[in-house]
Amino acid sequence: MSWLKPAGTGAVIFTLLSTTAGFADVTPEQVWEGWQEGYQSYGYDVMVGSSDRSGDTLTITDVKLTNEMDGTSFAMTIPELKLRDRGDGTVEATMSEKMTGVASSDLPDQPALSLDMVMTQTDSSVVVSGTPEDMIYTIDAPKVTMEMDQSGDAGDQAIPVKVWLSMENTTGTYEMKMGEAHDVTSALKTGLVKFTASGADPEGGGTFTLDGQVSDITYDGRFVLPNGVPMEKLDEALNAGANIQVALKYAGSEYAMNVDSPDGPVSQKTTDNGGTLDIGMSKDGIHLAGTSDGSEVQMTTKELPFPINLALESANMDFAMPVSKGDAEQDFKAKFALNGLTVSDDLWNMFDPGQNLPRDPATLKIDVTGKMQLTDDLFSPAVAAMPVPPMQVNSVDIKDVHLSVVGAELNGSGALEIQNGGPVPMPKGAIDLSLTGANALMDKLVAMGLVPQDQIMFGRMMLGLYAKPTGDDAYESKVEFKDGGEILVNGQRVQ
Repeated sequence: MSWLKPAGTGAVIFTLLSTTAGFADVTPEQVWEGWQEGYQSYGYDVMVGSSDRSGDTLTITDVKLTNEMDGTSFAMTIPELKLRDRGDGTVEATMSEKMTGVASSDLPDQPALSLDMVMTQTDSSVVVSGTPEDMIYTIDAPKVTMEMDQSGDAGDQAIPVKVWLSMENTTGTYEMKMGEAHDVTSALKTGLVKFTASGADPEGGGTFTLDGQVSDITYDGRFVLPNGVPMEKLDEALNAGANIQVALKYAGSEYAMNVDSPDGPVSQKTTDNGGTLDIGMSKDGIHLAGTSDGSEVQMTTKELPFPINLALESANMDFAMPVSKGDAEQDFKAKFALNGLTVSDDLWNMFDPGQNLPRDPATLKIDVTGKMQLTDDLFSPAVAAMPVPPMQVNSVDIKDVHLSVVGAELNGSGALEIQNGGPVPMPKGAIDLSLTGANALMDKLVAMGLVPQDQIMFGRMMLGLYAKPTGDDAYESKVEFKDGGEILVNGQRVQ
C-alpha cells in the first residue's frame, strides 16, 4: 500500500489547525501581511482572488497556498478569510467552514499518486494580540475534521485509500517573535483525536480498515527559522541556525485494524496507557526520545484457533546523533528498553503444554554511547544519493546490555575503540558478559523435546570452554579485541 507524503503538507495543516494565520500584528492589514510572509518563509507561494476592507473587517477571498519540491506538490484553498479589528488592539481571525487541498506525487520509478483533502472547522476562534515584534494567538477550536482520499495508478489498477481525522476541544497559544528569525512557540491541548482509514491493495486483492483514538494530547514546541532560509533545504536551514523542539504527551490510545487478504483475515486491537515523545533537531544534532506507560495487543489470524495476546509493562527509548559534518568527534547515544513483556498462556501452551519453562515477563535493555564523525551533512542532497551514510564510528561505550527471558539472564558491558584505518573497521577493547540460568534452560529444552541432546552437549561444551563458573548455574566471560583482529575469550584465542 502506498501513502502519499508530499513535503510541507504537515506544516500547512498544523498551522491552519492552530491558527488561521502564521503571523500577525494588531491590525487586520498587518495580520494579512504577516500571514503571507510567514508561509513564504516556509517555501509556499500565496495567491489571492480579492482583498477588501469594509469597516473594521478585512476580507480576503480565494486564498491558495502552493508548494512544489522534488516531484511532489501541495495546494490548499481557503475560500474566505476574515480579519476583524476588535477595537482594543487585538484582531479576531475567522475562516471558511470548509477548505480543500490537493497533494500529488510523480516520482521516477513510482506510481503517480494524488491525495484530495477537505478540512472542516466549526465555531473556531482565534484572537491575535501583542505587538508587531511579539504576537500571540489564543486558540479555541471545538472541532476540526479532515477527510483525505488517495487515488493513484499502479499499472492499470487504482490504489484507493480513504482517511478521516477529527480533533476535538483544541485550546492553547501560539506565539510568534519577529527579529532575525521566525521564532514560534506553541502550547496546545487537544481533548480527543479520532481517526479512521480504509484501503485496498490492487496487486494482492486485499483490503484493510483502521479506526482508533488518542486522548488528552498536549503539545509544546518551539520552531526557529532564520530569515531568508528555505526550510525545504533542511541542511542549509540547520546550518543557518534552524531549531526544532517538540514535546508531546498523551493519556491513552486505542485502535483496531482488520485486514482481509487471500491468505485469510487478520484483526488486531491495541490499547495503551499513555506516553511521551520528544523530538529535537538543530545543527548540533538530532534527538528522539519516548516512553510508553504500558500497552496490550490482541491479534487473531486464520492460522491459529485462539487470539494472540501480548502485554508490555513499559517501554522507553533515547536516541541522539550528529547531523553536521565536522573534523571533531561528536557524541551519539542509543538507549532502548522493553520492560515486562508477556504473552498469553494459549500461545505458551503450543510449545510448552507442561509449563516447564518459566513464564516470567521478559525484559530487554540496551544502553550504548560513543563518538562518531560525519564527513558530510546528513540531510544534504548529496548524501541522499550515497549508497551508505557518510559516518564513521570511532568509539563505543556499552553501558548496559540486559536480556532476561524464560529463566535465563544475560548482562554485558564494555568499551571499544574502532580502528578505521584499514579496509574494514576493527574494534579494540573488551566486553564483560555474565550469564545465569543457562544450564537449567538447556535441561528443560531437552526434556520438552525442542532441542536434541547432542546439540545441547555442544552448547555445554562451548559454555565450559569460554565461560568461567561464578556460582550455581552462573558464568562470566571477558571478550577482548586486540590489534590485528585477534579476539580472546577469557584469555583463550578464538581468532
